[in-house]
Amino acid sequence: MNEAKRSIPFIVATAGHVDHGKSALVKTLTQEDPDRLPEEKRRGITIDLGFAQWLLRDPENPSTQYDLGIVDVPGHEDFVKNMISGVGAVDLGLLVVAADDGWMPQTEEHFQILEYLAVPNLIVVMTKSDLAEGEADFVMEMIREELKATRFEKAPIIATSTKTHEGFDALGNAVSDILKRQPAHLDLGKPRLPVDRCFSVKGMGTVVTGTLIGAPFTTDQSVCVQPGNLQTKIRSIQHHHAQQEAAAPGMRTALNLPGTTLRKEQAFTNTSVGRGQVVTIDGLGQNTTCLDAIMERTSRFDKPGNPINGFIKSGTRIRVHIGSDNIPGRIHFSNHEPMPPGTRAAARIRLERPMFAVEGDRFVLRDWSQQGTLGGGRIWDADRSRRKLTHLEQQTYLNHLSASSGDAHDYLRARLARDHGIQLDIFAAKGQWTAKQLARAAAKLVKAKQAIKRSDWLLDTKWWNTSLTVMADQVILFHQTHPDKPGIPLETLRREFGTLLPSLDLLPMVLRELGKEHAIEQAGECLCHQSHSVTLPDRLVPLADQILRELSLTPNEPPARKHYDTSQDAGDAIRCLIRMNKVVEIGADLLVLQSVHEDYLRKIKNHLTTQGPSSVSSLRQVLEIPRRIAIPLLEKLDKEGQTIREGDLRKWKAI
Repeated sequence: MNEAKRSIPFIVATAGHVDHGKSALVKTLTQEDPDRLPEEKRRGITIDLGFAQWLLRDPENPSTQYDLGIVDVPGHEDFVKNMISGVGAVDLGLLVVAADDGWMPQTEEHFQILEYLAVPNLIVVMTKSDLAEGEADFVMEMIREELKATRFEKAPIIATSTKTHEGFDALGNAVSDILKRQPAHLDLGKPRLPVDRCFSVKGMGTVVTGTLIGAPFTTDQSVCVQPGNLQTKIRSIQHHHAQQEAAAPGMRTALNLPGTTLRKEQAFTNTSVGRGQVVTIDGLGQNTTCLDAIMERTSRFDKPGNPINGFIKSGTRIRVHIGSDNIPGRIHFSNHEPMPPGTRAAARIRLERPMFAVEGDRFVLRDWSQQGTLGGGRIWDADRSRRKLTHLEQQTYLNHLSASSGDAHDYLRARLARDHGIQLDIFAAKGQWTAKQLARAAAKLVKAKQAIKRSDWLLDTKWWNTSLTVMADQVILFHQTHPDKPGIPLETLRREFGTLLPSLDLLPMVLRELGKEHAIEQAGECLCHQSHSVTLPDRLVPLADQILRELSLTPNEPPARKHYDTSQDAGDAIRCLIRMNKVVEIGADLLVLQSVHEDYLRKIKNHLTTQGPSSVSSLRQVLEIPRRIAIPLLEKLDKEGQTIREGDLRKWKAI
């Protein structure tokens, strides 16, 4: 037999009613016993998750081997919470139905959970076919009837017997046929390992196990454990009891984490780790106590034995199962109306303790007493600082995703419609998609003119263009209302439009675009249209003319400013004359004509460049002005950098 040239990891989960032969099935397939706990042995049922390795060679391509981690999940209703934690990254579900019992209440609940978690593939394994007593075809038909009108309507149904070994070749072929069409787990650059088991090994310390998704882990890699932000590194890695230098996405993985201890219950410390936490890297996902999601409830609540078949009221206490975590909380609906079976709704889930979440993750809700499954769905917002669920933009965002496929393109489009702009490099860490996937989705939106790319920002086209037009119109309106002012203050723009921007970091980009598209330019701390010039309102013309006349009578000995600035209108007239470059302020209490100021500047420059550094007294003689004018004039020129003071002398600025 040729050696396998490649080995592709996948996760397979068994599910089904208690005592329907799941563990016996796994043992026959793998020659491993997943029931490892003494109590499991004693009671003959799987209480906690069991794991086994099944190496399956593709019969049509012997060079390909599937490295299957089989998660043998519990079947008893009291242990459904364990079952959920085992199927978070499952590629194929094996729904086990005993031929002598048929479809049972826990079979139905497990089936619903597989649907809520969007497990992509399913095979129904009818076990104990040797006990069917000629009713095998009838039982298979009953199973087919249960699958009608579901995603798994055409799933294979294979009869098996661990006693006679009937059907195991057919089962292996069916699994191989499905997995050859199933995409391998992608390296998203975002490793996550939800911890489903945690124990201490003598001589090694703390070991955690889980199913790795998102990216590989390697030995000596720095990692963090969330929630809790526990910083550690990976000392060693095992995959099905074999030492590894690295673990790939889709592999059952054990990590030895030095410097950590076993967590007691939910007492998070800076050193402890336990079930429900996630081993990941810095910068991914977020710890939160509030989730916005699209929840769905199956219409199959009329099945016999289902304990949960009514409406869910807003405010109901529930348990949220995400990955390997199980957290109490309450659910609230945007319309505050009870949610009936067979519907989908936007919901906010408030948790009683923090959890680690990545947008796009799937979850399952069970009732508080964990007697039954209420529904499931997908997380679309894990940001605690978001707007209220009742806000129209948030509802629109969630409803858009509810009606979409939920891929990177739909996710980006919905976020843009709500947030108007996103930074792709920062945004990539929040969700399940790679930077390349987001870049392709962004390019698609840009090509469709639904978005524009500016630096590292992706902006909603309609919002961006509308915002620029509104801002430009605001500048024009300001000019019409205040013709005597150079333009609208930038601070006013920040105050009025800052809340509309996803970030104030966009403001410089906005200003550039306003200049390019709307001829709006920045003048100091103001924005103005390029065609705008300051003009005097009619009511100020007489006052302005009077001020100019009086300044021209004694140009070198003007009166103090308070001589003119005797009223609000007079003050407005003075400010207009300054903006129109007809009058210059010299200090806080002096005004001179612009032409006079220019003459002073010309004479000072000529004297200092020909005669060298000079005193105030020398410059007064040149200008023929009193000291009360010379001192503030020279201080003004010092401040502007026109002159440089060295002791009691001034020199002209360096050329």
